[in-house]
Amino acid sequence: MFHPISFEDEKLAKAEEIICYQFTNQLGLREALQLADSIHQNGNKDLALLGDTVIELILVKEGLRRHATRGQINNVVSEKSCNAYLAQRGFSTGLAECVFANRSQGNRIFPGPMASTVEAIVGAVFNDSKEETAVVKGVMEALGVSWPE
Repeated sequence: MFHPISFEDEKLAKAEEIICYQFTNQLGLREALQLADSIHQNGNKDLALLGDTVIELILVKEGLRRHATRGQINNVVSEKSCNAYLAQRGFSTGLAECVFANRSQGNRIFPGPMASTVEAIVGAVFNDSKEETAVVKGVMEALGVSWPE
């Protein structure tokens, strides 16, 4: 079992526990949890762009698998991939405690960056799992960003 030895390791371990996924390369998770600042100019924005697309892909695939109408699929995608929903899921699961925040903002996590962090985590899992959508779908379920039952 992995025993965290630093504050950074504790954040990474907690994030892995929340998303129910163990990274093979924790650098991807570290990048996903990093907000943009003067040192990390892009922060997690590139992974968030990827994650946003992957979230939509997986929701559309699930809708098609369930024989949902295009309207139903569009509604689910709109609801589950909007920034307000993603931010709420990030805060409610405890991911805010794992984020490497921008010190100039008093280490406070705002909804926009929280939504980007959730997207970035999905993108990082997609990369780390070698694009295994079934694995990513499990992480999305752990985060509550999955097709409604």
